[in-house]
Order: sequence, then C-alpha cells, then structure tokens
Amino acid sequence: AALRARGLDATLGAARLFLSAWARRYGAEYLMASTPGDLRYAAGDAGLEPGWPSATRLVDEVLVPVARDLDLPLALKLGCVRRLAPDLAPCGGGDGLRRVDLRPLARLLTAQPRLKVLATLLGRADQHEACVLAQKFPNLHLYGCWWYCNNPSIIRELTSMRLEMLGTAFTAQHSDCRVLDQLVYKWRHSRAVIAEALAAQYAHLLGAGWTLTRGDVRRDARALLGGAYEAFLA
Repeated sequence: AALRARGLDATLGAARLFLSAWARRYGAEYLMASTPGDLRYAAGDAGLEPGWPSATRLVDEVLVPVARDLDLPLALKLGCVRRLAPDLAPCGGGDGLRRVDLRPLARLLTAQPRLKVLATLLGRADQHEACVLAQKFPNLHLYGCWWYCNNPSIIRELTSMRLEMLGTAFTAQHSDCRVLDQLVYKWRHSRAVIAEALAAQYAHLLGAGWTLTRGDVRRDARALLGGAYEAFLA
C-alpha cells in the first residue's frame, strides 16, 4: 500500500527504490527493522500470504542491496509479539515477547559476511546465545537493553554478562523512545547500573594485580556508551 500510494509498483525493485530514497532523505545511520521471534531466513522460505515475498527474499533482495549501496548497517530488534493483548493494542501496550530462534540470524551473518548487523533482543532468555554469536561473528554488534529488558536488575545482569564475554565490544544502552521524558529516567538508572557493573569488573582486575588508571575508565565508559558502536561502523 505504501508503494502504490507513491505511484510505485508492488515489487521488490520498487521497495528498494522506496527504502533507498527515504534513507537518503533522512540521512539514515542504519536500516532498522523490528522482527518477530520466528523470523525466517533460509532457502525455500515462503511468504506469509500467497503472492507475498518471503522474509529471506526481502532481506536478500531489498535490505542487503540498499545497505550495501548506502554503506549502512542493518539494525534488527528481535522478539516482539504484536497485539498479544488486543484490548490494549490501541495504546501500544498490547505487545509482548517470545523466545527468539537465533539460527536465522546466524545464517544471515554467515551468508552476508560484509553486512554489518546491529542487534538487540526483547527477551532476557535469549541474551546469552546472542553473546556467543557476537563472539563468533565480527559483523554482529549487540546493543542496548530494549523495552522489557529496561529494568535495572536485567540491565545489571546483561551488562555484566556482556563485559565478561565481549569485553567492551558492545553498546550498553540505547534509546529509541517515542516520548522524550522516557529518555531521562532510562539514562539515569542505566548510567548507575553500568557504573556498578564496570566497578565489579575492575575489582576483579585489581585483585589479579592490574593497575587501573583514570584513562582506562574513560576509555571503557566511552566504548560502552557509543565508542564501540562507532568503531564497529568504521
């Protein structure tokens, strides 16, 4: 419908033109898609409805070519279930989450080694497997504690686990809030929790004989709050 409303055919080629034009207009820094937990990416994948292209074709024939042409990463938000509680849907509160099958993401990272992928997951239960993927695939960057993971206890757990498994090669928190006021409390409690997680790691290093400097702290804080992301995109 969006394509036809702008005088374009409902084809994958037209979808590429549409996406590329809007990415250029916005000065996009990445291409983002919020996807369900059962996202498919495999040979022989079928569309959800007769005549619809499969998710695999949309990725391979629309998203990847546009990302390549504009030199942009693909940002995936994985695990949302839309309208889980339909009565709450009009205010956006009816969405839930589900476990994510991360095998399609692994296949995408393998099939497109030059495509840079940013990923955040909605469910706590999927985060350890995601860290393992980030260890194995240099074209994957994990970021943030999205939505239902934006609780101090979960931020603390995820940040500690990521520090142990990835060092500072991730982005500890982000915000795509639609209400600006949400940004204030999210960053206030996130900074405190991230500082606690870093302090715990420094305590282990000091116990092992490491000499910690203010420069080390500044470097690591910068990496977690944007520097690692910038290095990943460079």
